[in-house]
Amino acid sequence: MKLAVPLLLAGLFIPGTSWAEFRATPSFSLRQEYNDNIYLERDKEGDFVTFVRPSLDILWSTRVVDLTLDLGLEYEKYWDNSDEDELRPSQGARLDSTFNLYRDALFLRVTDTYERVPIDEGDKGAVDNNLVNLTDSNRLEINPYLLLQPLRTLQARFDYLYENVWYREEEGDDAETHRYSAVLTQQLTPRISADLTGSFTQFRPKDASRSLLDDTGEEEYDRTDAGVGLLWQVNDQLALRGDVGRAWLDYEFSDDYDSTLFGGQADYQISVAFSVGAAYEEDISASVEDGARERQKASAYLAYADRSNVRLTVFQTRDDYIEIDRRDDGMGATLDGDVPITNKKGIAWLLSYTDYEEGDLEEYQRYGGRLEFYHQLRLGRVSLGYTYNRNDSDIPSEDYDNNIVFAQVALRW
Repeated sequence: MKLAVPLLLAGLFIPGTSWAEFRATPSFSLRQEYNDNIYLERDKEGDFVTFVRPSLDILWSTRVVDLTLDLGLEYEKYWDNSDEDELRPSQGARLDSTFNLYRDALFLRVTDTYERVPIDEGDKGAVDNNLVNLTDSNRLEINPYLLLQPLRTLQARFDYLYENVWYREEEGDDAETHRYSAVLTQQLTPRISADLTGSFTQFRPKDASRSLLDDTGEEEYDRTDAGVGLLWQVNDQLALRGDVGRAWLDYEFSDDYDSTLFGGQADYQISVAFSVGAAYEEDISASVEDGARERQKASAYLAYADRSNVRLTVFQTRDDYIEIDRRDDGMGATLDGDVPITNKKGIAWLLSYTDYEEGDLEEYQRYGGRLEFYHQLRLGRVSLGYTYNRNDSDIPSEDYDNNIVFAQVALRW
């Protein structure tokens, strides 16, 4: 992402241009806030914070390549805590490109994402928090793949995926991953298809442990997966998806680990405005700092989208960490929406709740909310808002609350 900064600076203040296959759109946002607890501590320390975010969105589409680039810079200025000042690529800066290398059969996909992510999902956090328990992360993926159609209803896909993950903070486990996979997809009926998958993954932390007694780094492992899945488009409104599989982790020093994997999803478009869905997943993934974990997650949503937009999401998770003795349980909900008052004015809002149990260490209930009044401009919007956060822990010293008042202007040419 950093290599694209000169392109951003060159194109930021030129008008948006458009051709049949190319479009460049600059944007700019400025936010001023007062945050009365920037470190999310019981003993508060407040500060005025300025956020400046110029960005450039590029869309390029030809017969050979489809490319989107969301490239931005973010400057944070803390008026009383200047050691926290930062200039970085903006959150969510992303490159997504697919190259058609040979006759719609051989492709190359390259993605790169720069974002702020939680270091420990069970640690401190808050709505609109941009400082505590967060680290910059860059994820590069290079994915050549081959698509074959030996029969009219049968497709075969063969992938190699190289992934490089970097974290700015030392707690993050930088790693490289090599994944080799194959998927056979058979169309059983016009609305039902089944797939058979197999893969082999080499997970290689850059600071890997050198022995069973070395706890300075994450352990490397090889992983083998096999599974079957079924997709059923019941009708134009209802889609069902299910899969089951098995994963085997072969560690260099620790005991090997294996687990059954499950997945299921249902999405139903009740009407033009209403939709509902539910999902369940059991899978293994790498955490930022504590190695591989087996995650069970159930979620459901109800959404309304018309002139007003409202969405309710509920979830429940369980994380069993494979390399350390830790189990986390969480549940919660978010409710957010956007309600126009006039053609140009409206209210955007968000409510969130989380109940989290971090093993035997801590249990907390976390509440968050944001209320924002906005006015639409020809090139964007201006807004005024307020954010409130509260953390109630069974460890009194970990309790905190947080108030943020902000004003923002966001422009897009």
